[in-house]
Amino acid sequence: MPHIHLEYSDNLKDFHSQPVLLGLNQALFATGHVKVATDIKSRAICQSDYLIGLGESNQAYVHVKVSLLSGRDMATKTEISNQLLLALQQLLPKQMHLTVQLCVEILEMESAFYGKTVVVPT
Repeated sequence: MPHIHLEYSDNLKDFHSQPVLLGLNQALFATGHVKVATDIKSRAICQSDYLIGLGESNQAYVHVKVSLLSGRDMATKTEISNQLLLALQQLLPKQMHLTVQLCVEILEMESAFYGKTVVVPT
């Protein structure tokens, strides 16, 4: 069920979202707080229309939003956030002339209002 939304600035060099998404999925699954790896759904958006600070051109960012069903305690959410931030640091290619801000945000989706069904091929 978890959803990972990866947003990043388009000035990052050699940043390829697919290996980063895979690494984030693996890191999330490795926490043990997701029972089935295929429950994780992730996607990435490269942002070309953004502003960091007052427009400094030597700044970049990667922001990860993780949507989880409600009911997890603070320690669990903190562990997930910390593990994904660590994975992000390891997955980010070196940036020679950029300061890169890495962020992980945990969002809670109310379980009572989340619907899911799986449609299998016939």
